Amino acid sequence: MASNKNDARRQHLLFIGVVCVMLMVVVGSVLFFVALYGGSGSPSQVRRTTATATATAASPTAVLQPTPQVLCYDYFLDNQKGWATGDAAGYVRAVAGGQLTLSVTNHKPLIESMPTGCMTRDFSDFSLTLTLTMLQADRHDSVGLYVRGDSNLDHDYRIDIFGDGSYCVSKEWLDESNNQIRTMLVVPTYTEALQPVGKENTITVMMKGSTMVLLINGKVVKEVTDTDYTHGQAALFIDHGGTSQVVTATFSSIAIATAPDTLQGG
Repeated sequence: MASNKNDARRQHLLFIGVVCVMLMVVVGSVLFFVALYGGSGSPSQVRRTTATATATAASPTAVLQPTPQVLCYDYFLDNQKGWATGDAAGYVRAVAGGQLTLSVTNHKPLIESMPTGCMTRDFSDFSLTLTLTMLQADRHDSVGLYVRGDSNLDHDYRIDIFGDGSYCVSKEWLDESNNQIRTMLVVPTYTEALQPVGKENTITVMMKGSTMVLLINGKVVKEVTDTDYTHGQAALFIDHGGTSQVVTATFSSIAIATAPDTLQGG
């Protein structure tokens, strides 16, 4: 008897469950059609909104850097620029085979000013890059650059590269008795950036205002500040010291341009 009652109860509960499920299906269907047809018997117009992504790009404040203007360059394939050449007692100057060669045996400096073939010889703010090779030199011999020099190079800045792998930066001027004085802005300093005698080196000097930045083979080695000389000529030189028989250097390229907007020193 108890078993029959339990079976009847289970069937009753099952019937109620089925009825509830059917009601849920019917109600859900009605709600779906109401939403689709809007209760008017015709499909409601569904407004589709296409999301337009507005990329708020961070607008970098672009600081336009002036493109450096090339003032003079030479690869020494010929002498169309008009470099001073010729041999004389104690020195040799020649342009041939893609090289400017300077050689000295008289223990004096040999100066090679920028030729008239350049656009200008009076430089204020500029960048100068020179590729050179010291072929014969000892620690007392040097090759280098004068920059912002006067007409006689009595007042100028001077960069020396020595045969022992060191360099220095100095300022030249005349005292009251017209004696040439050199003031060291950077004393002779050794640097691993320099290649030894017989190897090629690229020297870059950038000047803007009172700042000079010196790079050797692409590496910043020194930044110097001095306010005395604001403009002037540029010139190459080799200087024969007192302990070797000869100093010889070749130059394979030179380029002078206006200074970059910002000098990056080390």
